[in-house]
Amino acid sequence: MTKNLFSKILRDREAFFDEILRSEKIGSIIISMMFGSLLLFAIYGLVMGIYNSPAQAASTALKVPILFILALIICYPALFIFNILLGSKLSFAQSLAMILTAYVLAGCVLASFAPIVAFFMLIGSSYTFLRLLHVAIFGIAGFTGMSALNSGLIYACEEHAVYPKQGVRIFKIWVLIFAFVGTQLAWNLRPFLGNRDLDFQLFRKQEGNFYIHMLRTTGEFLFGEKTPPSSKTYEAENYDSTGDIDLKIKKAIQESETQDDSQ
Repeated sequence: MTKNLFSKILRDREAFFDEILRSEKIGSIIISMMFGSLLLFAIYGLVMGIYNSPAQAASTALKVPILFILALIICYPALFIFNILLGSKLSFAQSLAMILTAYVLAGCVLASFAPIVAFFMLIGSSYTFLRLLHVAIFGIAGFTGMSALNSGLIYACEEHAVYPKQGVRIFKIWVLIFAFVGTQLAWNLRPFLGNRDLDFQLFRKQEGNFYIHMLRTTGEFLFGEKTPPSSKTYEAENYDSTGDIDLKIKKAIQESETQDDSQ
């Protein structure tokens, strides 16, 4: 069932949307998509966290599915209620199945990038680069899933007349809200990758926000990290400056003695 379901989502999405909109085995479809997508999220999380340690890998394999579940729990009710107010005829289960279709596609994209992530880790890519790489991959996966969901809602509107045209516009606003909630949830659940220079942490102290952090990370990647001067450099600089002062004092004494002799 799950294999055929994934094949339909990837190869014949409109036929799959027809099954959802006709409510054919909607319960089993939702369960299969839920478990399938969570498994794909966990696989990517495992590869993501192994950069730091096996403990981080296990933690991230749990955190990535939890991140998507929490985002769905927080954001889905608002979309469903607004759609009903706008005249949507989709049931709660049908709307949920449409969103889970996006989750499955996002999970497939994430899992497909896992070997690429593993390659960059094996060749010794920097922590800063890997952070940016993971953000880009999550962005691509999210865009792919939401684009497919948008197409499904348009299909439900035009071919089955069960979804309002205004609802498609509202959905685009909802996507922005979903993205904001998702990024802030990810920030609160971090670390996902884990810095090799630090011990394993299940959660990190809350400071700043995701967007400021990404600007800082991008700056570090483009211009390099600013490192404070080492203690040896500091001592050498102090020694040089002290030496200069001593030379000036000796020179002043010699000039004074010369003037005394001339008098």
